[in-house]
This record gives sequence, structure tokens and C-alpha cells, in this order.
Amino acid sequence: MEQQILQAVEIALSGTSDVALKNQAIEFVNNIKSTPEGYKSCVDILLKSVEGNSIGLSGAVLSGSGADSGADSGAGAGGSSVAASSGKNNTNGDATTKHQLDDNLKFFIYQVIDEYMDKLNSEELFGLNESLFKVLGFYVEKGIQDATYLKNKFSALFGQLFCRVYLNVYPNFLNHWLKLFATGNMIAADYYIRVLICIHLEIADRLISRSREIQERSNLLKDAIREEDMNSLVTSWSTILVNPSNYTPEIINNTIKVIGQYIDWMDISLFVGNDFLNSLFQYLSVVQQRRETSLTLVEITSKKMKPLAKLELISLLNLTSIIDSINLADVDVEFAEALAKLANQVGIELIYVLENDSSLVEQVRVQLFKLWPSIFRFLEHEYDDVSIQVFHFIQTFLLAWKKQQHLNDVDLLSSLLNKIIMKMKFDDDDDGDDEDTIEQFNDVRVKLKTMQDTITILKPELFLEAIPLVIQESIFKSKDPQDWRKLELGLYELNNFSDSLKNNHINVPKTQINSSKPYLIFQEYLIQLINSDFILNVSHPLIQTAFFELIVRHYNFLVSTNHQLTFRILNVFASPLGLYNSNDTVRLRCWYLFQRFLKLTRPSISEAAFLDELVIKLQPLLEIKPEMPEPADSDEELELNSNFKNQLYIFESIGLIIMLSSIDNALKLKLIDLVFQPLFNTLESCIQRKDSAASPEELQLLALQVSHSLMAISIFANGCIAESVTKYSPEIVDRFNSASTVVLISLENFSKFESVREASRSAFARFIPILNGLIRNHLSKLISLILAAGNLKIAELNDFLPFLGQIVHKYQKDESIYQLLNNSMTPVIDKVFQMLSERENELIPDLVRSKNLLKRSLMNFFSNLTINHSLSLIVTETNKQKLPLVVNSFIEFSYELNDTTVSKLAITQLINMVTVFGKDDKINDSLDQFGQALPPVEGISEFLMNKVIQLAFELPFQNQQFNIKDAQYRLVAQEISLLLKTYYQIKGDEFLANLSNYLTTMGLSQELMNDFGTNLVSLDQRQFKKYFVSFVTELKK
Repeated sequence: MEQQILQAVEIALSGTSDVALKNQAIEFVNNIKSTPEGYKSCVDILLKSVEGNSIGLSGAVLSGSGADSGADSGAGAGGSSVAASSGKNNTNGDATTKHQLDDNLKFFIYQVIDEYMDKLNSEELFGLNESLFKVLGFYVEKGIQDATYLKNKFSALFGQLFCRVYLNVYPNFLNHWLKLFATGNMIAADYYIRVLICIHLEIADRLISRSREIQERSNLLKDAIREEDMNSLVTSWSTILVNPSNYTPEIINNTIKVIGQYIDWMDISLFVGNDFLNSLFQYLSVVQQRRETSLTLVEITSKKMKPLAKLELISLLNLTSIIDSINLADVDVEFAEALAKLANQVGIELIYVLENDSSLVEQVRVQLFKLWPSIFRFLEHEYDDVSIQVFHFIQTFLLAWKKQQHLNDVDLLSSLLNKIIMKMKFDDDDDGDDEDTIEQFNDVRVKLKTMQDTITILKPELFLEAIPLVIQESIFKSKDPQDWRKLELGLYELNNFSDSLKNNHINVPKTQINSSKPYLIFQEYLIQLINSDFILNVSHPLIQTAFFELIVRHYNFLVSTNHQLTFRILNVFASPLGLYNSNDTVRLRCWYLFQRFLKLTRPSISEAAFLDELVIKLQPLLEIKPEMPEPADSDEELELNSNFKNQLYIFESIGLIIMLSSIDNALKLKLIDLVFQPLFNTLESCIQRKDSAASPEELQLLALQVSHSLMAISIFANGCIAESVTKYSPEIVDRFNSASTVVLISLENFSKFESVREASRSAFARFIPILNGLIRNHLSKLISLILAAGNLKIAELNDFLPFLGQIVHKYQKDESIYQLLNNSMTPVIDKVFQMLSERENELIPDLVRSKNLLKRSLMNFFSNLTINHSLSLIVTETNKQKLPLVVNSFIEFSYELNDTTVSKLAITQLINMVTVFGKDDKINDSLDQFGQALPPVEGISEFLMNKVIQLAFELPFQNQQFNIKDAQYRLVAQEISLLLKTYYQIKGDEFLANLSNYLTTMGLSQELMNDFGTNLVSLDQRQFKKYFVSFVTELKK
């Protein structure tokens, strides 16, 4: 076994082995990790390597001078099995003298021991303990310095072993280590400290989650250490600290770390006497140890103690003075960060003392007074990673400030506020052009703003004094408009000013906020900013974006002001600062913000000249330049590029401006033509060039141009219908009627392109509120063109059915639209079921989801027909032959519990069918004005009754998947109860008789049948839902 392991590891790690043999070797080494033989063999290999016994190791596995790593090892021989390959041993006699295993093999052996340790009994654990100490002794004696990762893994084995042997198997475990340490050997000391770190990770690390059993064992281990070995451990650490020349910097660093780890559960008196702390403090001035020393002092300071003892400890440590004495300019960032953590922890502990013992107020105030200069230094530090370390204390102090009157120091609060404000400014070496850096700084700002808001709540007068000055100095009195950092700070604080007003941090009666002085000051600043010319000369993207974001966010401050301000804002938007900005990010963002501003403020422009000039200014932005996506796999996958998606905001904005304006109709028509005519010309050109396209790529580009143009028409129309009270003049309606004709012609010529079909449907959805009855002249052709497309996708049909539902809702009383829908119903149903019946690639998850979505869309469409009193469309002479297909599909879908939403929707449709057709085969809907004259559907009532009863008991009882405890299945059961209740309410005793017959054939007892029938009759819908769920639950037990 040993030889097989050696050879298998060698082959598995070889870069030249045969692939099949290598895979077999990997499988072999993975399997032996969990076997007793593999564990024993690995321990034997480890022991023999230190005892010098020959185990036939190949030169490639053992390292050392004279080892033969030649071809005789057979590592790449490609033999038939690992076992066979292991027979090719190197017979070099020097192998018996090699003591150090190859690093990879050694690590593998450590892994095997690690993974198998839990399976060992007490006797085997004792044996392993003896073996590992023997190996350790060899390492110490021979001075073997392994790689760090091997040292850590070997130490981790001892850490795990400690947990299993210290209490009962080998209580001298730590004493054994202490004796090794006492020899003064550097390797022994190194492993000793590493093992202590690993023990901490096993029993005391608070970041590691443990089971109750493991936690109880850990508590017993800590108790045992405290009772038996604690004093000796602390003495050994002190020995290292007072004799730094005898140990490596790494050992000293790890020792300091150990002190910080163990202090939490040890008696602190062991550390505060005998000059232990003085020994520790000296390392604050040693570059290699000062960071770890600071972190250990954090742990000492945070040790749980009573308030008085805590204050005495802080006074004894004198950390406030020590921290203050360190010049931050002379230290690296990591040490500064650790010092900030220490200062933060001291502050947190002082607040703890204050809140838990009011008699110590004066002493705490003295300590806090000494601490604040250091806190301010860290807050002002150029690196945010240092500053954020003291945020917790600052916020804790501010929260305690209100409760503890003794802390009330207005001058301190004022200084803190000013430093927080300055910390919100971008650093001088930050150009503000890196998104990741900006995001990180914004995260810091959020925390700073929280502190600023807290100060505002505590002392509003400080905020109202400081913030206006900052805004004035940063924005309006700035001598250098290119000092973007200063401007950005002013805009940021202007935003914060409005937040304070909105959230009433300034403590003004709510009814008086809008008339308060702060509100008027903010409004004045905002108007002054909008009217100022200097903002037009700022070239930094952050400032430009922040300016427009500020305007849109605070539109409510502007709606009550004069029109001239609105004109000013619109002109600034239409300038090179906004919509025509040379920076892509700013420009595209402004396109959206412009549309957002118009939607929020809904300006009614009456100045014809201004409106005419504004739209003409915007006209160059309406030029559409399609870009082929890379790569474009097929025409169906063409998507809107980011530039065009944002360009659509401009089209919608112009539609909003035109329809919101109070100008004469002639100018509105002129402006509509300014938008439509270029689009019509582009579409006409694409149609003319279609047949002469030189390549499929050119045809795709033409289709993309067409779909973009149609989408632009659609979104422009969306802007025009945003004002719901608008009455469209006949001339405007005529313009959109012409546009609908253009859309249909374009669709007819490019109907094979999905993007064109989608854009056409989108346009007609927006035309409906404008064209009203005129839409009937175009709908039939639109529907037929879309359904006739040979490459129509399920997703398109999913979107098309709601579009038809929109038409049903809008024109439910229009006879001509009813007739149009009547003619379209059968083709639509055929297309839906054709797509649902396609079996190609039916197991692909995305296709399964798409089909389920199509089922939902179909059922939602029929819900729409029911709600809008148009379900008669399915039983007209034209469509009645599709009724069985539809009803049976609803029954079939009801059983599809893989998607409970589909099942529930299908049952809902059956309820609708029962409601409309379940009484006497005639349409039972007096508001369905076109269905009253239709003849009855013979037999549908009886068919539905039988199927409903069968479904109600088969679905929950015969389907093993139906788990009534699952919320989704309970919803299905509740829908079934509603179906039963609905049918009873319609058919009464006839339904009860059929139900009784069915339940009798199912073998239900007369008592249960009577109980079920009584509850069905007597309970209301809500009560019967609860009863039915209980009924199903009981019978499924």
C-alpha cells in the first residue's frame, strides 16, 4: 500500500504522465483518504521518512542530493494501472538515507491524517499524538525548515489533535510543547506559536460557527487550559517578548497575535503585571510588529469587564496618550489603520463605561477629551481606509450625546461637523474618472452623511450655520470654476440640504416646512444655481451629471416658480452641457433625465416661438444610426444598442412637449411632421433598397434601421398619449392614422424580422388611445401579418396576446372590432397550440419556461375576454369548433403541478367557463351584448360538471406531487374549492347529486360525503376554502 501511495502521488502530480494513468492515480489517492489502510500507510510513510528506514522511495518522491529522478521511476510509462506502475521502483541505495519527503507528498499525507482524525478512537489518537511528536522532534533536531504552507498544515494537525486528546488522552499536550519551547530551539518555538494559533481557531475563534456539542467541548478545553497551563503559556509569551533577539520577526509577530487571540478568555491579571504590558508596548515602535501590536491592544481593550475595571484598564494602558504621540505622517497605511481601530475601540469602551455607570462620568470625560484629537487626526487622514475605522465610535458617541447631557460640547460637535464635511470632498489626487473609485468613495460618503444627519438632528443650528456657508463658498463664491472637487462638494451638500428638509432633521413643525427660512434658502440656492452662467463652463463629467440629477430630483421646488425658470432649465438641457455633451456617459444620462424632468413637471408651454426653437434644437438628436451588434448570430437576435435605447427618451420627450403645450394646432402639426417625416423617408428608403441588398448582413442592417424607426414612432406616440386629458384634433389623428399605414407597409416588407414585428406591435399599442375607432382599419392586417410570420417565436406570441387583450378591453362594445376579433380568434388559437405542441428540444429548460409562459398568456387572454364580457367570441359560428380544444387544454393545464401558477390559472379559467356556460349551455353574461343572440352550446354544462368534479378530487388525491403543506399547492387547493363552490351556486342540487354519485364510486364513506356536502352548501367561499384544505389534509394522512 505504501509503495502504491508513493507512486500514485508521483503520477498524479507529474506533468508528463499519460492522461488515463494520471486520472487513475488521482482517483486512487482520493479513495485512500477515507480508508484505514490509506491512513495507516500515510502515517507509516511519514514515520519511516524521519526514522531513515528504506521504503523503496523513488528519487522523484524523496528530495535531497544524489536522488535519481530519471526515467526509471516510471512516472510517464503509461502502464495499465497504478499498482502495476508502482512496481517500477528506483533501486538507488541512497533512498534509505533521504529524510525529507517531497513537499507535495508530505502535504498529501497531512491531508489524509486531517480527514481521518475524526474516525480514530482514544488509543489510536494517542498513537497519532506520539507519532506526530516524533516527527516534530525530528524536524527540530535536524533543523528542517518547511515551506510556510506545510508548517501551517502540520500545526493545524496538532490543533485538531489537541481538541481530541487534551482532556482525557494526553493531558500533557501543552506541557510537552512548553518543554520543546524551553529548549530554545527556533524551529520548536516557531511550531509552538503556530500550534497555539491553530488551537485558538479550533476552540475560540468567534467567526467560526460551531455545533452545540463542539462548543461545549471547546468550553471544557478552555477551562482546562486556564486551570492547568495558563500561567506557563503566558510566561512563555513573555519570554519571547523580552528576548526579541533570540527569535525571528515572524515568531514575535505570531506571539503578539496569540496574545490578542487568547486574552478574550483568559484572566487579564496575567497580562497587566510583571512588566508584561511594557514588553508589549515596545513593539509599537518596531516596524515589523507594530501593526499586530495595535490589533492585539484592540483585543485587550475590548475584553469584557465591569465598567470600573474597564476604565481602570484604559487608564493603566494610557492608550490615548500613546496613540496621540505617534506621528501618522511617519507610518505606513496599514499601521495607521490599525491605530485607528485601536482609537475607535478605546472610544467605544469609554461610551460603554459611561452608559453603564453614571458615577464615572468625569473620569470618562477626561479620557474622551484626550482621545478626540487622535480621532480627528484619523478622520482627516488622506486614506479613507484609515478614516472609516473611527466611524463606529463617532456614530456611537453622537447617539450617546443626546442621552448623556455630560457629553454636550457644542464646540466639539461643530468641529466634528466641519471635519465630516471636508472629508466628503474628493481627494486632490482623485480625477473622478474611475467608476470603482467613485463607488468606493460614495460608500464612505453614505456613512459620513449618516453622521452629519445625526448632528443635524442633535443641533440643527450648527447644520444651518455650516451648510449654507459650504454651499456659498463651494459654488457661488468659487474663484476657479475648474476646481471641480470644490464644486462637487457644494452640489453634494446642496442635495444633503434638501434631504434634511425632506426628513425634517431641522425640527420645524411639518406644516411650516415649506414656509420656513431653511426651505426658502434652499430654493434660492437652487434657482441661483440654475440661473448662473458659470455652471455652463464646467467641463467635469461628475459636475455636469450632478447638476442635472439635482434639478430632476428637486423638481417639486421648481413647479411653483415662473415659466422663465422652466425655459432656462430646458435650454440648459438642450445645450452642450446636457443633451449635446461630448462625454458619452453624461450625454446618455441627460437624455433620460430630460424625459424624466418633463414627465415630473409636465410644463405647459404657451410661447410658440420658444417651443418651435426648442424642438428644432433637438431635431439633430433624432437621427437614427443603427449599429450591428457584435456578433450578430441571426436576424432574430438583433437588439437595440445602448445609444438608441437612450435616444428613444428624446422621441418621447418631444411627444410630451408637443402635447403638453398650449399652442395652436398648426404648430403642433408642424412639430409632429418634423419628427415623422424623416422617419417615413428612412422607412421608404429601406423598403426600396430591400430587394437590392447585396448580402444578408446588409439586409439585416436595413431591418435594424426599420425596427429602430418604427420603435421611434412608437415611443414618440407614447409621449403624445402621456397627457391623458388631451383631446386629439382630427388633423393630429390623421397624422397618426398615416403613421399606422406606414408601419403596416414596413411590416409587410420586413415581416420575417422579429425586431420589426415587435416594433410594429408596440407602435399599434400606442396608437390605440389616439386613433380610437380608426384602429379597426389596420388591426386585421397587423394581426394577419404577425401570425403569418414563419419564424414567429413563443416570446412574441406571449407579448401579442396581451396586445389583443388590450384591444378587447378598449373596444368591447365596438361591433366592427368584435367582428375583427371574431375573425382572428381561430388563427390565434391555432398558432398558440401549434407552438405548444412542438416537440423539438422540448426538454430544454428555457423552452419549457417559455411554453409555460405562453400557457399563462393564453389563460390571461381568456380572463380578459371574461372580464370584458366577450367570452362569446369562442362560441361564435366562426370559432365554436375551437371550444373543445380550449376547454380540454384548461383541464389538462390544471394537472400541471410542475408549475403551480399554470395549474391555478387553468382552474381559474374553468371557473370562468362554469360561470358563463355552466347553467344551461347558453351564455350567462347579460353584458356580453354580442353573445345573447348566439345559440346554446349543447352539452357543455354537463361536460364541465363531470370534468370539474373529477378534477377536484383527482388532482389533490391521486397526484403524489400534491403536497398540501406547501403554500403553492394550498393555493391550488383553494382555487379548486372556489371552483366547486361556484358550480354548486349555479347548479344547486343537480351538482350535489352528481358529486354524491362520483364520491360513492370513489369509495368515500357516507358520513364524510354528508359532511362534505353540508359544508359545501352552508359555508361561504372563504370558510369553504379553509374546510377544503383541511379535508384534503386529513384524507392524505
